[in-house]
Amino acid sequence: MEIVTEKTGGLPTEAIFKWWHEIQPDQEMEGQPNRRGELAELRRCKTLAEIFLVPRFQLLRRIVHPSEYLLPACASIAGILAHVKTNDAKHTFAQWLALPKAEGSGPRLSELRFRRLVRIKNYDDLFIDLIRVLPLAADTAPVKQLAEDIYWWNDYTRRQWTFDYYDVLAEGE
Repeated sequence: MEIVTEKTGGLPTEAIFKWWHEIQPDQEMEGQPNRRGELAELRRCKTLAEIFLVPRFQLLRRIVHPSEYLLPACASIAGILAHVKTNDAKHTFAQWLALPKAEGSGPRLSELRFRRLVRIKNYDDLFIDLIRVLPLAADTAPVKQLAEDIYWWNDYTRRQWTFDYYDVLAEGE
């Protein structure tokens, strides 16, 4: 399915963050439901069609209330955020990808892979590629910002990611 081209309404990022936070294993408390099975079920999904069948996705869908056209975006958010283990809102995700893993090394994500990422035009490919990129990012992302960017993955978002990524690379030179 093609990506939406313009923003048409607000995304409840606080509610999405709460949804993500609830499924994190370190949030388990005595007397509270264990969400490890739900998290594992989402992580096992290899396609957006599989995500549609996961009850935890259905909860997110009801929170977001996406139009029929944006259901793949919502499924992408659920599938990708299931792989995010640490929330770090100090940088945008594109900036984080440009930062070196260690002093003196190159960016976490090579320029070639980054260019391929920002060329993606559909949610199916975006889901697959971001799942592959997250381990390079130490499974860390700014959860709210990443959810927003995935939902509104369009020319503006891709351009902003490009500026964020290359600005960080330029600072390192």
